[in-house]
Amino acid sequence: MLIACATVFADPWPGPPPAADAWRLRGMAVDPSRQGSGVGAQVLSQAVAAAREAGAPLIWANARTTALGFYLRHGWQVAGEEFLASDTGLPHHPIRLDL
Repeated sequence: MLIACATVFADPWPGPPPAADAWRLRGMAVDPSRQGSGVGAQVLSQAVAAAREAGAPLIWANARTTALGFYLRHGWQVAGEEFLASDTGLPHHPIRLDL
C-alpha cells in the first residue's frame, strides 16, 4: 500500500532572484489516514537531501495553501503571492528552502 510520495528534480527557480541550478519538489502527498504521523516529514527530508546532495542552492515548490503550515514548520519560506493552480484550480503559494 502506497502511503506517501513525492517527486524531486532539477528545475530552475524563476526567482526572485532566479537560480538556474535549483531543484523542485512536486506532487508530494500523504494518505489522509497517515497525515500527522511523521511520514510526510520523512518524505520531505529525503527530497531535501536529494537536492542538497546534487549541489542545489535551493529547493522550491508550489504548495497548496492548506499545506503551508507543514512546510513552514520544516523551515520553508513563502516566496510569493497566492495563485490558483491551472491544473487543480486550488490556491497555492510558491515556497522555497535555501540549502
